[in-house]
Amino acid sequence: MGLTGSTAHGTAGTRPGPTPARPLDLVPPAEVADRFRGAGWWRLQTFLDDLYRTAARAPGRPAIISERAHRPEGLRRVTLSYAQLARYVDRFAGALTSLGVSPGDPVAFQLPNWWETAALTLACLRVGAVAVPVLPTVRAHGLHRILDGTRARICVVPDVWEGFAHAEALADLAGRLPWLRHRVVLGDAAATGAIDFAAYFRRTAHERTEAGLRSRPRGGQADRPALLISVMGLRDAYTSVLHSPNTLYANISAQSGPDGPGRRPGEVFLSTLPLTSLASLLYTVCWPLAVGGTGVFQDVWDPGRCLDLMATAGVDQVYAEPAYLSELVTAQRRRPRETDRLRLVLSGGRTSTPAPLAAELREVFGVPVLSVWGAPELGMGALSVDTPQGGDGVRGDGVHPLRGLEVSAADAMSPLEVRGPSVCLATWRHGAPAPVATWERGDGWLDTGDLATADRHGGIRVLARAGTRTGAIFMVPVAEVEERLLAHPRVREAAVVAYTDPEHGELPCAVVVPTALDRPPGPAELRVHLVALGVAEAFLPTRLEIVGALPRDEGGRVRRGALRNWLTRLHPGTPRPTPS
Repeated sequence: MGLTGSTAHGTAGTRPGPTPARPLDLVPPAEVADRFRGAGWWRLQTFLDDLYRTAARAPGRPAIISERAHRPEGLRRVTLSYAQLARYVDRFAGALTSLGVSPGDPVAFQLPNWWETAALTLACLRVGAVAVPVLPTVRAHGLHRILDGTRARICVVPDVWEGFAHAEALADLAGRLPWLRHRVVLGDAAATGAIDFAAYFRRTAHERTEAGLRSRPRGGQADRPALLISVMGLRDAYTSVLHSPNTLYANISAQSGPDGPGRRPGEVFLSTLPLTSLASLLYTVCWPLAVGGTGVFQDVWDPGRCLDLMATAGVDQVYAEPAYLSELVTAQRRRPRETDRLRLVLSGGRTSTPAPLAAELREVFGVPVLSVWGAPELGMGALSVDTPQGGDGVRGDGVHPLRGLEVSAADAMSPLEVRGPSVCLATWRHGAPAPVATWERGDGWLDTGDLATADRHGGIRVLARAGTRTGAIFMVPVAEVEERLLAHPRVREAAVVAYTDPEHGELPCAVVVPTALDRPPGPAELRVHLVALGVAEAFLPTRLEIVGALPRDEGGRVRRGALRNWLTRLHPGTPRPTPS
C-alpha cells in the first residue's frame, strides 16, 4: 500500500524499498457503480464537497462541538465552524503532502474523540490517501500488527492518553516498521523525537504553500478506497476492510425509509463510541457533513457530562451501545436535563436492545429507540422497527435490512452474507499479499462472519458470531488474550468466548482450567496478569469460569459453541460442572 521505506523518525528521510500491493485501483465494476448511482445510493461527489459547500453557504455554522475532559473548565468545550474545519482540512492535507504522502498511501492515526481526528480523516480524503484509524484502546502489540499489515507511512498518536504512553510505544516500534516514514505526536513530541502535530499541522499554513496546492482534491475519488478499518479477533486474525466515500455514503442515502433515522438538514449527532471506529466516523463525521449538520464528540465518557453536552448542543440523534445508554438513563433520572430536540436513540454494538432498557429509554427521553445491527464490512446494516411502550413487540423482534442492502438468511441458522452499495470494496487478511475485492467473483456477496436466521416478518435475527469473534463495543483479539492467559503459572487451559449480559450486551468470558482445582486464579489476579502483558482494558474478560476441562471435538479443537451454550444456561451462584 505504501511507496518507499525509511527509518521512522520525526523528520523526512527515505530509503528505497519494494512496493507492496496498492489498493488505489480497487473499484467496483462500472455497471455496478452506474446501477448504484442510478438508484441514488452512490454519487459523484464526496464528503469534501459537502464540507466546502456548507462552508461557502453558512461558514459560521457549527461543524464540530468537541469536549475535552482534561482541560480547565472554561476551555473544555471547543466549537469548530464549517469555515474553520474546511481551513484545517486544507492545512492538514498540505502537511501530509509536504511529508511525502501521495494518493493511495496509508496514513494511520490513533487519536481520541478530538476535532483533529475528524479533520485528519477528511485531509486524507483530500490528498487521496487511505485513512487508517486505530482505536485508542489498542496497545503496542496490536498497533504493530496494524501498522505492519497496512504499511502505513505516517502514524499520528497522542503523547499520553488515559495513562498509556502512546508516543513512547510508537517510538519503540519504529525500528521494526521500515515503511513508517514519520511519527507525529499530538502533545509532547520532543520527548520521543517525533514531529509536533500542533506546530507542523495545526499552526503551519500549509494551505498557502506549494504542497497545499498539490493537495487539491482530485476527481474520481468517490469510488476509490479512502478508509481502511482493522478488525481484531476475527477468526483469530487481523482483517482489514476497505471502504470508499460511496460505500460510506450509502449508509446515509439509505436512511430515507419510513422506519429509518431519516435525513434531515442541519441535524446534530452524538455518538458515545470512539471516533476512530467506523460507527462514529459514519455517524458524527460523514452524516453531519452530508446534511450540513453538526457532529458532537466527548473524549472521556461521563454520562452526566454527556447529558449536559446533549442539552447545550441541541442533539437530535444519539448512537450508543446499551451499556452507555443504561448509564445515561440512570444519570437522567438522577438529575434531568432538557433534551427537547432529541428525536431518536440508536442502540448499536449488538443485535438487540434489552426490552426493559428500551422501555426505560422511551419513558425517560420520550423518543423512539431502534436497535442496530452492523459490521465493519458494511457499517449500519439493519435496524429494528420501534414498538411503542405497551405494544406487542412483534415487529421489533428482528432487524430489517436498510434499503438497497441484500442479505442471505434462511429459516435455519446460517452464515449471514450481504450485498449492496454499503458493502466494502475489499477485505485484506493480515499477511496476505493483496486485498481481495468484494466484486472479484462478480456477484458481490460478502460473508460478515455472523450467523443469522430469517424471522416471520421480513427481518433477520442475528444469533451468533462465527468462530471466535466476540465483543460489543470493541472486537476482542481472542487468540492474543488466550495466549496471555496461558502464560499465567496456574492456568493449564483457557478459552475466551462470548456471553450476553442483559444490560451490557455481548461481553468476553474467560473459561479456565487451572493447574490445580484447589488453587484456581481469581478474576482480579488474572486482570492484573493480562494488563502486565499489554492487554488493553477494553479487551479484558469481564467474567471468569473455572472448569475441570474444556470440551473438544475429535480433532482436539475447543468446541466454542458448546461453551457459549453452557454459559447461557449457567446462572451465577450455581455449581460449575465441566461443560460437555
